[in-house]
Amino acid sequence: MSMANLERALQLIQDNEDQADFVGPRDDRLIEAAEAILGLSFPPTFRRFLKERGCGSIAGAEFYGLINDNFTNSSVPNGIWLTLDERKTSKLPKTLILVSETGNGGYYAIERGRQDSQGESPVIVWFPGLSTVGGKGEQAAEDFGTFMFQRLTQALQ
Repeated sequence: MSMANLERALQLIQDNEDQADFVGPRDDRLIEAAEAILGLSFPPTFRRFLKERGCGSIAGAEFYGLINDNFTNSSVPNGIWLTLDERKTSKLPKTLILVSETGNGGYYAIERGRQDSQGESPVIVWFPGLSTVGGKGEQAAEDFGTFMFQRLTQALQ
């Protein structure tokens, strides 16, 4: 269901392109470099999002991802840079990949410490300074595809 939900989310973006601002497709080399610097592999839905849209926003819903290979001196929506920065400043666990903000000081993060049989991982809520290292965090969605579809559905109402 996760890839089907991602496809529905990508279709919503396409149908509302006038409200969308995404950097565009990212190549495999850049995606692999991001995985290497994080020390994590991306779940299939997040990898496809990066390949097709990179990162960006629509109707106020922002999705972090990849801009370029400058992972040390960048800014949001470069989720790889943000993940590395939060590892240093807020003890973000190395199993988390930040993919969006909650709007109240927290982040949505893919939890790569847990994977299903398709290689997908849940999206959880992480609050810098409040969430505990090793704590599982509140689950926001079963996987990135479902998370993205839910956020887009709410944003485009």
